[in-house]
Amino acid sequence: MSEEIQEVAEQVVKRKYRRNGGTNPSLEAITTASSSDISRAIANATRYIKAEPCKSDDEMAERINQYFADCQENGAIPKWETLALCLGITRMQAWNIATGKQGNAVRQRMMQRAKDILSAIDAELVATGKIPQVVYIFRAKNFYDMKDQQDVVVTPNNPLGDAATTEQLTEKYSTLIEIDGDG
Repeated sequence: MSEEIQEVAEQVVKRKYRRNGGTNPSLEAITTASSSDISRAIANATRYIKAEPCKSDDEMAERINQYFADCQENGAIPKWETLALCLGITRMQAWNIATGKQGNAVRQRMMQRAKDILSAIDAELVATGKIPQVVYIFRAKNFYDMKDQQDVVVTPNNPLGDAATTEQLTEKYSTLIEIDGDG
């Protein structure tokens, strides 16, 4: 590790604060965001602060389309959280709609498509090196239902063939072993 990186790391460690008996790094101590970055994040997060919940499926579709158009126009990265704000709902309500726990089938399909668009944008950004792979992996697993898993299918199988009686098995395998009355 270079001396410069070591020095920055030591400064971050020195700025940690104690809370509830543990140590947590202060967000201010570890962020690389400039004040203009923070201002932009605040502007993006509060852009839809006055949005009311959609009254119809058509209104919801229009807002989703407008959200992505606004992000494209402003160069903002679309996110689930700000999409929910645009729709006038919480991110959990958005998730419940997308998973069919709330709302109707039309809204569920719209939210699933919006989630697919967000996933495609993240995939494009990671493929072009614009976001770190670890960030994409986290988002893919936590937001886009991807997982590190191999499905193993176990099929019950009797190596001796179909269920047979003891007599049938004895007859079948009697040529392999010598059977005598002495055991």
